[in-house]
Amino acid sequence: MVVQDRVGHADWGLYAALLSLGFLLVALADLGMSPYLTRTLAAHPEAYGRIVPQLLTLKLFLLVLYPCVGILAGFVTGYRGEALGLLAMLCLVHAGGQMLQFFRAGLQARQAFKADSLLSVSDRIVLMGIVGVLLMGGIDIMAFGYARLAAAVLTALIAYRMLTRTWGALPVRWPTEGRDLLRQGLPFAWMTVLYSLHDKVDQVMLERIAGEVENGLYAAAYRWLDALSMYLWTVLPLFFARFARIPDQIDEQARLLRFGQVITALPILILCAWGWFYGDTLLLIFGHSTPEEKVIMLACLQALLAALALNGVFAIFSTLLTSTGHERYVSRLIVGSILLNTGLNLWLIPRWGAVGSAWATVASYAAMDIAYVIYIRYALSLKLPWGQMIRLGLIGVWVWLIAWGCQVLNWPWWAAGGLIAAGGGAAAWSLGLLSPAYLRFFRHEG
Repeated sequence: MVVQDRVGHADWGLYAALLSLGFLLVALADLGMSPYLTRTLAAHPEAYGRIVPQLLTLKLFLLVLYPCVGILAGFVTGYRGEALGLLAMLCLVHAGGQMLQFFRAGLQARQAFKADSLLSVSDRIVLMGIVGVLLMGGIDIMAFGYARLAAAVLTALIAYRMLTRTWGALPVRWPTEGRDLLRQGLPFAWMTVLYSLHDKVDQVMLERIAGEVENGLYAAAYRWLDALSMYLWTVLPLFFARFARIPDQIDEQARLLRFGQVITALPILILCAWGWFYGDTLLLIFGHSTPEEKVIMLACLQALLAALALNGVFAIFSTLLTSTGHERYVSRLIVGSILLNTGLNLWLIPRWGAVGSAWATVASYAAMDIAYVIYIRYALSLKLPWGQMIRLGLIGVWVWLIAWGCQVLNWPWWAAGGLIAAGGGAAAWSLGLLSPAYLRFFRHEG
């Protein structure tokens, strides 16, 4: 966000659109190998020496193919010159990130969650260090792209070292079972394609329809969504690996689902309540933006926080389904959500620009979450935690009211944040959603 303030919304809007375009094709860099690896090794750790070296060979081939396809897609979409060069660099960034995810998958299967959690944020820590040095001089969007690439490569190398120390040596081996391994990963690859379209098509459409500046304003708010979602990206893989180990134990799945929903939802609800009323504090970093631009960014941020709150409550359902063999339904569900999101974008972007696109995201998330509940309720024998969801809803309303009251009383952001967190935690404890078991969970993992 500091970089966006330095380079301007137009350059950042182009960068964000190209980053999203590369992300739409990122499934080509993995083809479902990482989630397949987690699920397989979690259940059959003895398979490491046989399948992982073969998967690594396939992975290296895909990492060469993916940027080539990305550049072609950019050319077809209409990008030329420097924009096409930036797209090529960002595809390499995504390729490094996919290699990191591949190595993290092995750590997740080993239940090495502390190491995995560290790796989930390490690339950002490295990037902040590099960008901090660049900001002392001059920085442009290409320099920032090179910084991201360096951070991705360095973090992937660290992850490789951690994986081999945990599991053992990882040689490159000719994939004699390559066809079967790719076929096993294709359901996950298809889901990656769909998730990519669902999460990133907005910025590509917004830049093409409304222009680079409008997309830059949306991207400014979306970066905060990414930052706050890091909590979910860190926690949900823990439960993916746990669910994968108990695919046929319905009672244990139900217990883990209830447990996981509280852990994922409660912090997100508190953060979203604070951000809805104090989001302008998050935008203070954009000192070169006009008041009108800040109004648009804040409206986008509020809408995206509503989407994040929904995701915090219901994302654990998607994790359960994808880790226990229900990928086909989830894929169909995401297709429907993409169609809804795309249709709403075509309708709302010409009328309300970035804000319209943000609310299209909220609608698509809500539809997808409702479908998760319906499927689990009627297609599985697993009992849904209705009472717990109602209590989480009450807590969401409660922390929202606290945040509103703090704004009315003109409390500073830090005091309001403390009161909202304390009020949410107290409500969760009094309603029986928190116990020492929840606090011991992360201490036990890894």
